[in-house]
Amino acid sequence: MHKISVQRVSFFGAVLILLFLFPSQTLAQNTVDLAVQYVEGTPKTDAVAYDVKVFLSVIDSAGNPIRDLKAENFTVAEDSQKVAIDSVDLVKNEPISIVLLIDTSGSMAGPGIENARKAATSFVSGLDANDLVSVLTFDNTVKTVIDFSKDHKAVTDDIALINSTEGAGTCLYDAAYQAVKMTATVPAGRRAVVLLTDGVDEKLGGGACSTHTEDNLVELATSGNTRVPIFTLGMGGKVNQAGLNRIGSDTGGRYLYSTNPNQLDALFLRLSEQLRSQYVLHYTSLAGSGAHGLAISVDYLSAKDTDTRNFLLPAMPTHMSFTSPTDGQEVSGKAQFAVSLSGGQTVQSVVFQINGQVIGSVNTTPYQLGIDFGSYPAGNLTVKAIAYGAGNVELANTSITVKVAASIPATPAPSSNQPSLRTLTIGGGVLALLLIVAGVVVFTVVQRRREEHRRDQEWNRAQNPVEPASPAEDRTMDSWEPSPDALGSLLVEASDDPTMIGHRFDITGSMTKLGRSADNDFPFPKDSPVSRHHAEIREKNGGLFLSEVESPDSSGQVKRPTYSTFVNDRKVGEESILLQTGDVIQLGKRVRLRYQAGRTASQERTYDSLMPDDDPEKTREE
Repeated sequence: MHKISVQRVSFFGAVLILLFLFPSQTLAQNTVDLAVQYVEGTPKTDAVAYDVKVFLSVIDSAGNPIRDLKAENFTVAEDSQKVAIDSVDLVKNEPISIVLLIDTSGSMAGPGIENARKAATSFVSGLDANDLVSVLTFDNTVKTVIDFSKDHKAVTDDIALINSTEGAGTCLYDAAYQAVKMTATVPAGRRAVVLLTDGVDEKLGGGACSTHTEDNLVELATSGNTRVPIFTLGMGGKVNQAGLNRIGSDTGGRYLYSTNPNQLDALFLRLSEQLRSQYVLHYTSLAGSGAHGLAISVDYLSAKDTDTRNFLLPAMPTHMSFTSPTDGQEVSGKAQFAVSLSGGQTVQSVVFQINGQVIGSVNTTPYQLGIDFGSYPAGNLTVKAIAYGAGNVELANTSITVKVAASIPATPAPSSNQPSLRTLTIGGGVLALLLIVAGVVVFTVVQRRREEHRRDQEWNRAQNPVEPASPAEDRTMDSWEPSPDALGSLLVEASDDPTMIGHRFDITGSMTKLGRSADNDFPFPKDSPVSRHHAEIREKNGGLFLSEVESPDSSGQVKRPTYSTFVNDRKVGEESILLQTGDVIQLGKRVRLRYQAGRTASQERTYDSLMPDDDPEKTREE
């Protein structure tokens, strides 16, 4: 027996030594839990891009916040494409808007409601001065105790008056649904719903109490402008822990649980610590407006976790600028005003003003208007263009100053009281001087007439355009031809990059690629709605065919461009379109190209005549 005891002591001693030598392997596995609470994208003021702000938190296996993470600990992928992180910092002065939702059903009577009041009061008292708080209670119905307020003293005074309702049920999902909708009324940014309950969604006699379901609640809290994390706090042995955990994790919140009402203070304290330890991560997005997917991963001391969220990017605001004339330019006679527009908003009309007076409007592109300055006095004029959207809502405006040139006075006719030439001293020097003056006058008149003729031609072309002229070459489309060895050419008529407008691309190879990435033959780096690899043009039997590029994403699935491709407003889709002279190609939302066939390319041949006999696409209907 004594020998066995010694062996047992030796065994336990060895176990203790192992525990001290290898605590991480023997006591607990090192883990982290990442939760993305909220994603918000706002257009940048200095670029055609978005600043995306992500609020997130990371806790360790014990539920304690991790506060020493850096940008290198995170990886961000937008729509399955990795993006660079601009910054990662702990949230400091960003206020939060919270809806506090407290269960007042019959089962909360006694210690439950007493501890709930105490814990909620302590939680609100610990918030920052600029944080907004609203309090709702729920049993058979949902009641608003106090709307959003920064007066935390008033909030805690109202919490002190909350009591349970004897014999009442628990309409949990209806209450949470209303709380989520309530958060959508406050400005975007940090928002949260905190839900405390000791039961499940049911009436006193059994059966569901809410008209909404758990699925309805999660869908509302994860879509559109109502996206908000829900932090669920469960108490007692009757709560639906699986349901509360799903609501927390799927919406970006968390689930905390205690079996004892006396531990509610500890639950609220842990929640407060997690909210105070949120990170804000910034990155720049070049994606277009609309719905997008975000995946963020964290790697901390070899422990890893990933969370995903869907989010929305708003429409890019409209930006307007004059392309002709330039600010400060001198004008005379007939001239043409033109503006360029960029952004995701739909423009219904552009109105032009001179010195605050409307002189005309244009409803379609190109947004240009002819002006005759002959009726305006010499001097400075303020010209303004205003873009209007649906409902006559002003989207953007821009102004320039132009200078009206003084008109050249006509040569006065000699009057009867002027001295005749006979009274002048006729000499060789005087006669020569008169001849020089006469020559100057004649030259000036001829030049004025040539200039007026040139302006009249420009005016007629502006009022009756055949095709948009290339700013780069100052020629009409009828005179624009590709290089002799080119199969065809593309003229850029519209782009988010003003320097691209008027640029011509010659198509010389059997395949030409178009897209936003630099590895394309024709790149559009500043046009964010254009996909990285968007479209391609292939030469077949002397004709040029346009088709969309199919690219695999990170999961291996084949995807087409997000914002599609069009030829003469016809969506390309899975087709291969034979290009004809004058065709208008649209990449995404705003890039517009006009096609001109080369001298060596077929102009009149049909789709079927250009396709090889063994081409399986030859039977496709146009």
